[in-house]
Amino acid sequence: MMKLITFEGIEGVGKSTQIQMLNDHILKSGFTSSIIREPGSTPFGEDVRNLLLNSDHDISAEAELLLMFASRAELVQTSLQESHTDYILCDRFYDASIAYQGYGRGLDLDLINQLIINIKCPLPDLTILLDLEPHKGFERKAEDKMDRIESAGIDFFTRVRNGYLTQAKQNTKRIKVIDASQDITSISNEILLHFNSLP
Repeated sequence: MMKLITFEGIEGVGKSTQIQMLNDHILKSGFTSSIIREPGSTPFGEDVRNLLLNSDHDISAEAELLLMFASRAELVQTSLQESHTDYILCDRFYDASIAYQGYGRGLDLDLINQLIINIKCPLPDLTILLDLEPHKGFERKAEDKMDRIESAGIDFFTRVRNGYLTQAKQNTKRIKVIDASQDITSISNEILLHFNSLP
């Protein structure tokens, strides 16, 4: 049975690094693993990603949400329903829509939950929430060009972070919060503890 492990967090928490480290560990252990990202990981999803992150577009919160779910619906159909891989590591999944479009943009959480149900999103086996204060995340990304969502500002990302932490309190068995201000190895070791506890 494939296991789905999702990684969540605001900008600059180090998701990509930790996903790669866990992927390497899984492969060295003799299992198969694949990495996907949201939005993206399908030809359609990557086109949607380019639309969503394009700073030339000033789109409504509702349009942002529905584009996210259009990409996600395609990902669920192509990568998550009939997977023969032992593990799929996903860089953000539906918890991100609750945090970003729900808590961050102020959209109705019931609407978001209905979309999650209607496109048949599988429940992750484990969600790693890398938690960091927004100003620290932006310090780490100071050299990068900001995309449309990253440009939303500290207040927005404070609401997003609070949304993630609220979800973690409501889903303590699935969502594991890790302090992302630690060094890379300490974070990786904590992730491995949670990974090794999977049934």
